[in-house]
Amino acid sequence: MWAVNSVKINSPSVGQVKLSDGGVLDAVRGPEGASFRLLTAIGYLDITDTGHQTGGPHYWQLVINGTIYWYDGQGAIDFTFNGNGSYTVTGDDNKFTGQLQPFPSVSPDDAKNFDWMMQEKYIPYQNIPDEPGKTTAELKALGKQYFPFSPYSFELAMSVYDWTTADFTRIDFLNMFTYTGVSGEPQDMDSIANSIWTANWPPYTPQSADYMNSFMIVPANSLQEVQSKLADKIDSLKTNNVSEVNIIRAALRTMPRTSVIAKPALYSGQVAIANLGTSHFATYFSQLPNNSDSSQPPLEMDISEAVKTFMAQGDTITLKSFMSFTDSREDAMHYSNGILISVIPPDGAVVWEQATYITPLSDGPDKTEYLFDVGTTFKILDVQDTTYDGKDIFAFSLQVIA
Repeated sequence: MWAVNSVKINSPSVGQVKLSDGGVLDAVRGPEGASFRLLTAIGYLDITDTGHQTGGPHYWQLVINGTIYWYDGQGAIDFTFNGNGSYTVTGDDNKFTGQLQPFPSVSPDDAKNFDWMMQEKYIPYQNIPDEPGKTTAELKALGKQYFPFSPYSFELAMSVYDWTTADFTRIDFLNMFTYTGVSGEPQDMDSIANSIWTANWPPYTPQSADYMNSFMIVPANSLQEVQSKLADKIDSLKTNNVSEVNIIRAALRTMPRTSVIAKPALYSGQVAIANLGTSHFATYFSQLPNNSDSSQPPLEMDISEAVKTFMAQGDTITLKSFMSFTDSREDAMHYSNGILISVIPPDGAVVWEQATYITPLSDGPDKTEYLFDVGTTFKILDVQDTTYDGKDIFAFSLQVIA
């Protein structure tokens, strides 16, 4: 266990110093495996409790922004922060310096688009069923806890919250069904329309006003209606969706990390959208060959073909959209639609840099969710066509490499 003993601030630009759990600064923290993000107005650092480690000058160990801090008994850390973002750590016979990590920025244009989406009630998902959801006041408070440095703290909190609702389908469809290797990144409109039309997880159906509102359109009674309505809205839908994705990504990069000690592996059941099949799993990754040829729709590939081509053992794959994980195989299988993923962090990692624990901002407080960022690259360690609990699945073992 350890505590922040003192904080010296040498410039008013540093602002107020806070920890990501929202507790008082000098509270005793731990245990082994816990990780906290220390926030200032000009940058952040991570404090990760790595517990007892042999071979050092003291019994217990923390990792502070990549540097080891040793102590016995209860650690007492002294920080000094400077206006140029540098800091000094002392206490318990330690002394080292470092540089605060800069916060990702939110562009005013993205914030403006996002605020318009909220004003028009496209964000958040309207009339959330079955989950308690969060109020605007709750999200504003969470924004101040996790993003106190930003004038867009509410938008950052709301964006992650919105992902945890059924609005994630809009975000996924617009990301997945984009020809990322083609100039202008056009959409596979037929696949988007068909994915909206085939939704059949009541109340999320094309006859639902709330579900269709997510795509800026009204209920439809045929695929042709969906195609027509979507064609009228796609430019606005795409522009505003990109802004929301940018804000979600900024939020993910800012929230505290999860230590590898606490969670040595993460798991995901795919394809997470129930009306999509295993042929759409390949669509999540930029290496899908059709991404570079919009004359060859649709953006999909039979899973058996994918694992023979660009998703074989030893290949690398990069996410086009976000991907949700949990911390147990059993929970992942609950969401599985024919695929189970196990992923481990890079060799030597102390925390999960590319995955963010977002449950505190979720519409469902009991939904354990870790979200991998767009652009995360994995190496395929193994892939098996197998069974799990009597269910036929493709089991992928991955390792994060970037």
